[in-house]
Amino acid sequence: MLLLSWNVRFQSLPGRLQNVIEAIRSASPDVVTLQEVKTSLADDVARRLADIGLAHAYCSGKDAPPTAMRERPPIRNLKRKTYQCLIASRWPMTAGGNRWRRRAPYPELLARVTVSTPDEQKIDVFTAHIPNGSGNGWRKIDTFNVLSATLRRQNDAPRILTGDFNEPKRFRQSGQIVPFGEKIHDDCGTSIRGCHTKFGVRRPNKERVNGVRSVLAGASQHGLRDAYRDHHGFETATPVTHRTTRNNPRCFDHTFVSRHFEVVECGYYHEWRKKGWSDHSAMWTRLSFREKLPKLVEWEVD
Repeated sequence: MLLLSWNVRFQSLPGRLQNVIEAIRSASPDVVTLQEVKTSLADDVARRLADIGLAHAYCSGKDAPPTAMRERPPIRNLKRKTYQCLIASRWPMTAGGNRWRRRAPYPELLARVTVSTPDEQKIDVFTAHIPNGSGNGWRKIDTFNVLSATLRRQNDAPRILTGDFNEPKRFRQSGQIVPFGEKIHDDCGTSIRGCHTKFGVRRPNKERVNGVRSVLAGASQHGLRDAYRDHHGFETATPVTHRTTRNNPRCFDHTFVSRHFEVVECGYYHEWRKKGWSDHSAMWTRLSFREKLPKLVEWEVD
């Protein structure tokens, strides 16, 4: 199974849409997860994907529930984002319901479907666009918390998570991630201190870091492992998948898979970003089902 995940940058998508579709067609994926699909274009994107063989599509904004979140103090009215996520597949799929994302600040930025493969396997596919902190404040961390709570509640079944997470600040060769909110010292140690205030909301920096780690810090959190690091290791240089407005190189685009999958190959289409088709590189991951699952670790009783 070939999986493709890509943030397609909603702002200028209308002028680049044909290039985006042609790029996806050239990769010939079985399942595609897109972030930042302009809401007014979502139906058109789904139709064009169907034309290249991805006949089944789900747009996260169509049935997004009203948010149940309340902020104290209130900052401003919580308006829907003008973009959403889209999942498309060659194989039939069903939407994953709404209850799990009701407490998200922007439910339209989270999507979940169950894909039914030709060999009768069912795969839960999640995708997320975690909003950046500079423009959304603590809603970024609140989105992480909703997503991580959902992932932890899931059964031990085939699961995939993709997305643009706007984190971490850095990967380290030790295998550690350094989220925004964590300070790196000259001796290469890290620390979390103080509080963070954004849009009038002040909360501990520790809460920022823990929210990010609850999704990105590995299988011990929710049973999913980072596909790229699983296949390439941490000794490989961290790829640049996005450059911020200040031209800082970042790796924000990730795929996580459950123990049911072997990561056969994975990488990024950096040339699509360099050609200007998005400000993010698309991530591709080739997966196969494991014939024998790794044993779950249990306590041994004498």
